[in-house]
Amino acid sequence: MSVFGKFPRTFWVANVIELFERWAWYGFFMLFANYLTGSSDAGGLEFTQEQKGWLMGVGTGILYFLPVLTGAIADRYGYRKVLFLAFLIYVSAFLLLPQFSTFTGVFLMYLYLAVGAALFKPVISATIAKTTTDATASIGFGIFYMMVNIGAFFGPLVTLLFKDTSSLIFYVSAGIISLNFILLLFYKEPGRIENTKSTERLFETFAGIFRNMGSILKDVKFIVFLLIVAGFWTMYNQLFLLCLCLSHNGSIRVSCMISSRLISLLSAITTVRLPVLWTRSS
Repeated sequence: MSVFGKFPRTFWVANVIELFERWAWYGFFMLFANYLTGSSDAGGLEFTQEQKGWLMGVGTGILYFLPVLTGAIADRYGYRKVLFLAFLIYVSAFLLLPQFSTFTGVFLMYLYLAVGAALFKPVISATIAKTTTDATASIGFGIFYMMVNIGAFFGPLVTLLFKDTSSLIFYVSAGIISLNFILLLFYKEPGRIENTKSTERLFETFAGIFRNMGSILKDVKFIVFLLIVAGFWTMYNQLFLLCLCLSHNGSIRVSCMISSRLISLLSAITTVRLPVLWTRSS
């Protein structure tokens, strides 16, 4: 049996869902900064660089923190339900974002979008983990990250076609995310620990998560690992910051972003191919 045939259907469904989600996110995100600071004549909001920094920095930071909590919500209420809610928030946020022009309005809508993304992230990662085994985990996550980078590569390419009409960027992303409602029909929830008999309230679960985080941070080796990973991503993200600073011209900015994603895509393909070759040779 081919190594690719060892994965269940849910694994492949989850990967295609991830591809479309990243396609929609990066298609929007790569031109979002340009939309925030661009001239009103070109459909922009004319926010200052400081306002853009606060909005994208705080909003995105919250997005990447919340999965510690939203993962617990998914474990309690079910992956399918949380995915449906995430897609609903995604679509509504993309449709509503261009309707706001004040900093407060856009900031709140971006936070709303961040909640949708935070609900999505732990569920799809957990699905990949639960649909792979010790023998297929390496190639499984290699495929997963290849899908991430394929979506991130093609999303900006499509968005670039609509760069002169700012509102269409949001509507295209909403349309791409909507495809995941169809894929959700074929998504079979992987086995997870049922919490139906638990009498613990949700906020008590959250409190337990923060206590566990505190105990983990006492592990010196883990802290060193976090610093190494943080250092890597800090250096890698300088490329994205460079892209944002290159020009207010959306084409130049997106071209830079696409180039960086192409590098990531080639890296992911290599990550997938190496375990396959290793398996064949052993």
